[in-house]
Amino acid sequence: MRVEDITNSPVVVTQKTIKVANLKGMLSRKEINAVPVIDTDGSISGIVSSSDIVNCHDDSMLVAEVMSSFIHLVAPNSRVKDAARTMVKHGGHHLVVMEDGKVIGMLSSMDIIKIYAELD
Repeated sequence: MRVEDITNSPVVVTQKTIKVANLKGMLSRKEINAVPVIDTDGSISGIVSSSDIVNCHDDSMLVAEVMSSFIHLVAPNSRVKDAARTMVKHGGHHLVVMEDGKVIGMLSSMDIIKIYAELD
C-alpha cells in the first residue's frame, strides 16, 4: 500500500502570520490535529500541531511563534510501511506529503492505524 492511497487531501494549510486563536478554531472545525505552515511563495516552512497549540498560553501569539520547523516529508508513492518507520524514528505523528515541491496532503499516525485495524 502506498501513501497516496490513504493521504488526507486536499490539505488544509496555514500561514505564519495567523493568530493561534484563529488556528485553534480552524483545527476544531476541520477536526484535524496538524497543518503545514506555508510561506507566501507556497514553500513549506513548518508544521503546527494541536500539541504545539496546547502548550501555547497566549492565543494572540502568531503561528510562527509556536510552529515547529522540523518537518518530516513523504512522497505519495512511498510505502505506508516506510512512512510509519519515519514516524517512529522521529517520534512524530504527522508527515507532510509532497510532490514536485508542493504540499499535496497530510498523513497521520491515526491514518496508518486505521488501515491496519481494518486488515484481517
